[in-house]
Amino acid sequence: MTVLGLLLFLAAGAVGWLALRVDSDARRWSRIAAATSWTLSVLASLLLVVVGARALAGTGESTTLESSPPLGAIGLHVDSLTGLFLVITFGVAVPAFLVGLTRGGASRPRLGSAAALVGLAVGLVLTANDLFTLLAGWELLGFSFYLAVGYDRRRAGRGRAAVLAAGFSKTSGALLLLGGGVLAAQSGSIALSELGRHPGAWTALGYTLLLAGFAVKVGLVPAHVWLPPSYSAAPGPVRALLAGMAVNAGFYGLWRTLDVLGAPPTWLTCAVLLLAGVSAILGIAHAAVHADLRGLIAWSSVENAGVIGAGFAVALVGETIGSKQLVAVGLLAGTLQVITHAAAKSLLFISANAVEVGLGTTDLDQLRGVARTLPFTGVGLVVGGLTLAGMPLTAGFASEWMTLEALMQQFRVGQLPLQLCMAVCGILVALTIGVSGIAFVRLVGLTAFGKPANPQPAHREAERSWTHRAATGLLAAACLGVAAVAPLVVVMIAAGIRPIAGTTTNGALAGGWVLQPVFADFSALSPTLLWIVIPAYVVITIVVAIVFSGRRFWRVRRTPAWTSGSEGAPGRTGYTSYGFANPIRKVLAALLMTRHELRELSPDAGSSGGRPAAASARLGYVVDVTDVVQRYLYRPLLPAVRAVVAAARKLQSGRLDAYMAYMLIALLAVIVVVTALA
Repeated sequence: MTVLGLLLFLAAGAVGWLALRVDSDARRWSRIAAATSWTLSVLASLLLVVVGARALAGTGESTTLESSPPLGAIGLHVDSLTGLFLVITFGVAVPAFLVGLTRGGASRPRLGSAAALVGLAVGLVLTANDLFTLLAGWELLGFSFYLAVGYDRRRAGRGRAAVLAAGFSKTSGALLLLGGGVLAAQSGSIALSELGRHPGAWTALGYTLLLAGFAVKVGLVPAHVWLPPSYSAAPGPVRALLAGMAVNAGFYGLWRTLDVLGAPPTWLTCAVLLLAGVSAILGIAHAAVHADLRGLIAWSSVENAGVIGAGFAVALVGETIGSKQLVAVGLLAGTLQVITHAAAKSLLFISANAVEVGLGTTDLDQLRGVARTLPFTGVGLVVGGLTLAGMPLTAGFASEWMTLEALMQQFRVGQLPLQLCMAVCGILVALTIGVSGIAFVRLVGLTAFGKPANPQPAHREAERSWTHRAATGLLAAACLGVAAVAPLVVVMIAAGIRPIAGTTTNGALAGGWVLQPVFADFSALSPTLLWIVIPAYVVITIVVAIVFSGRRFWRVRRTPAWTSGSEGAPGRTGYTSYGFANPIRKVLAALLMTRHELRELSPDAGSSGGRPAAASARLGYVVDVTDVVQRYLYRPLLPAVRAVVAAARKLQSGRLDAYMAYMLIALLAVIVVVTALA
């Protein structure tokens, strides 16, 4: 079944790529090819979800494609950990692929082909049983990212974003190749299960390289700079796939590395803890002040990578000190956040695409009252925003609570460096969760429910599509349903991470639909019971109000909304999205590198009523923020990189004998390295 699912993705890619779009007479067949491509991708995703569910139930799969006695078998394997990520990843992919069947996606068949290649690559990475298959899938994933991000390459910024994504994908692949090569040389096999057979200094080096390679893909600092522009530049139908599905390949790689290699060096664990905390606060800080809807959602992916990384880092701490309970609570928290991020981020990007198509803009200052104009899209923005803000009754509340509880276990760690790093990471994650509430209140309160100053007509073609409504409904139900049945989700996760944490994860079930952070008698929470208690309080409040107010409760009063205590303030005066985010620019000015600049605007901008231009000239106050990592790390490196590229171009002489000499030198270098490692 695994091979069949991957073949369906391959067929979907072939159908979309071979579709003719040039000849106007073939437009009908082009639409049929596009619909076929997206439909095959939906079927492939459903099939892989079934494969994952069977693996979680204890029925795994193995397929040997080629067998090489010195190195081992090359093929696919689905165990419980793979099954867990198949269910999460392709469960979210089903509604994301459904969106491609709307009118916008059906008119671009080769976009469906690029999306299918992303699905094929992710499937290969998740089911790889050996280093060769993993690297092949990883390279295909980078290539498909480039195709998807650069699809609208004629639009401004798309080409640069595609090249940036390709560059970091190649960097990630190179790190995985080096790390995997070191481990394969030590173990004498390319089978993933054999890579950690001989622990030592070289294994620690391979461990570091593998974690770095996967961290680049998920967008941890400092390798996050490619992620926001790439997600923003991708065409609407595939943004949800890139952010909700493809990124899970990186998280799976982190989980699998821990499974294969075991305990990392202490310094590496500390580094992951600190980088996760910094990623979380940096990502949400930029999301909270971003002026564009796509940019806000994309930057929050950096934040979520940090929060997920924090849970994973706690598992590394547990493996380092030999505590299976810490491993279990860390992986449980991280996996819960992976589910939350996949569902909510896909929902938000699908809604953002509908906003862009329906209203023609994603500028947050121009977007008000989306829930009134585009109701289904408004539901997506509200549910997705509240989920990522960690509000009660959503999956984000349960996952972020579990993450904080995992980080609070630092007092159980006997090593001072690990205790300090866990404390710092916990502080940064707690601050991140607070700022995320502000960031998504802006999205929900102003963008979804705000009163528009100048209402604009909306094109509702995308929202009227049954596929858009089905995708929005499925993902919104996932965001809310995960919290409602949280203990059942924990049971599923426990089955998936059993190869790493054993049966210890079952300690998170305190009984009676109550959860605890694996350690008994520390704390407890029931997201399920909150679904009963909170609505009950609302109903009781309404009943009490009706009883004590009598008929006045039903009386309708219409009064002008209060806007100011000063006379003369216009009724439409209120917060803009930019103004609402200004306190964050002030409070986090050091992190955001907030810059204030006073500029003189053109005289025409201030002239009115026939006054002279000189008398009406006015000044403009401009506030801007900068990515601190890009400013102090990447910009200083650009001159050196350009110099290296210029020197490398001299090697392109066009002479065959020179190229043969380069190949000989490279071969000798590989032989020397392999001999030294052996």
